[in-house]
Amino acid sequence: MKQLVKIIVFMTVCILGISVLPWAASVPVIRVDAKNKTGKDIGVELGRLIIDRFPDIAKSVDSYLESYSSQDRFNYIVRRRLDAVRSSVDRRYRDEVDGMASLLVSSDRNKIGDGVLSSDEFWFFQLIPDIGRESSCSGFGVFGECSASGGPIVGRNMDWFTTEALRGIQAITVYEYEKNVLVNIGFAGYVAVVTGFNNRGLFAAHLDSPMGLPYPDTPRGIHSAVFEIRKALETEGSISRAASLMRRQRYPFSHNVLLADTRDVQVLEQVRGEPGRLRSAYSPVRIDISWDKPCQIAVVNFFALRGYSNHVTETCRWRRFETLAVFDRYHKAYPGDVMKIMLDTKTVCYDSIFRDRTVQSMVFTPEDRKLYLYTVPVSGVHPPNPVMEEVKDLIPSAPPEGMADVGNLLMIFLLVIGVPVGAVIYYKWESSLKRRLSVYGDEKENEENDHI
Repeated sequence: MKQLVKIIVFMTVCILGISVLPWAASVPVIRVDAKNKTGKDIGVELGRLIIDRFPDIAKSVDSYLESYSSQDRFNYIVRRRLDAVRSSVDRRYRDEVDGMASLLVSSDRNKIGDGVLSSDEFWFFQLIPDIGRESSCSGFGVFGECSASGGPIVGRNMDWFTTEALRGIQAITVYEYEKNVLVNIGFAGYVAVVTGFNNRGLFAAHLDSPMGLPYPDTPRGIHSAVFEIRKALETEGSISRAASLMRRQRYPFSHNVLLADTRDVQVLEQVRGEPGRLRSAYSPVRIDISWDKPCQIAVVNFFALRGYSNHVTETCRWRRFETLAVFDRYHKAYPGDVMKIMLDTKTVCYDSIFRDRTVQSMVFTPEDRKLYLYTVPVSGVHPPNPVMEEVKDLIPSAPPEGMADVGNLLMIFLLVIGVPVGAVIYYKWESSLKRRLSVYGDEKENEENDHI
């Protein structure tokens, strides 16, 4: 009987394969139960989880701010920009930041580099893309007949100025609400979203797009782009609805938002103070660049839609994306192909897609909610051959609405029916073999006795 149990266990492991084996992500995943909780409750709980994983996080954030800004510039931004943008953030997110700050903030003095955080310093960290400007990035996507699965594949590189302190607190934060799940890819303690996706397959990533315009003298009525991205991911499931929510607001900096859902990949291009415009793979582009790549789209740190005149003429990465966008109905892309593009280091003029300052490089497939992620080591030095790893179980895979999960049903059938039946057959075969060997042994012994 013990042998029968061993056989069943062995066959179960064979069927389940690697899914029953432990797997460790290369970047910490922090999960917060946000069900029926206020913003402050979420912030306090998340703060506790973060401190448990990163005990020196306050010192790390303060150290980063010291490297990011001089004290005079910090004071100027706090005085002229911080309050105006902070006041536009939804109350629940402000409460979350303040709830976390109740555990991380220990000073009422704005002195960056003193090893502790003030409330303004912690908020400065949250709003860097809106008041300081930092998210220099790139992205690429394929979909439709260019994709092997038919579903979108989107890649994104985040190219921030970082320090060892900031690189040391890279993390993924997963918010689990009653019906929705938000995955925030970035840094521990960062409440806004620079890159993220939700359980409905909507993906969003923020990219700077400088136009040479000065910061608004009176920034009243402007919104935080990175907090609006979070709101979109918590409430919407499609590119059109997310873009509709974000495009109507006014923002202090011009920027792009790379968007993907289960059908398409597009870019929301938003000039400071103007309504945003969606660019698809088929939109006409500026006359000084070209893009004739059906079912493929790229984004760098400028506006590509025709009608925009950019002060920025950096087209090196754009040209490299154009060269690598070789997919069509006969040569379809897999996630691995997009990974190679996002990790491409070939220099065109003076730049490359994968840069020395690339902090995170990733590929996401909205249909199955799979994330493949590379994070720069704390040292800031990339390995010779960077690799993206799948970060599993961020969101449980869900079947299409109204359809049974055939894979799970088959697994259940194999476990419930196949394994016991196979084990019994094997057990009976083994017993029969033993009987035959026993009979053969008796006959052999009789023959030897007769011979004697």
